[in-house]
Amino acid sequence: MSEQRRAQTGELCTCGRQAVVVYTNDEYGSVGYCGIEGSARRPVLPCPWCGTSTPHTTSWGDPDRCPDYQLRPSKERTSGA
Repeated sequence: MSEQRRAQTGELCTCGRQAVVVYTNDEYGSVGYCGIEGSARRPVLPCPWCGTSTPHTTSWGDPDRCPDYQLRPSKERTSGA
């Protein structure tokens, strides 16, 4: 079962932008969505979670979320540390 709620300030979409909605389910946990169609093809760089300047992709080349994704990135990463 999936639930949704309005996102709070600091909760991010998998693309790195501010989320507008947060979806929660048993398989993925809480995941933000920014509302921009195709945002995964134009992610925020450097990545807010791991710092890479290269977009994350699947092994076959499709856009993918960072393996370190959390609804709220750690304060160390967002402060530039």
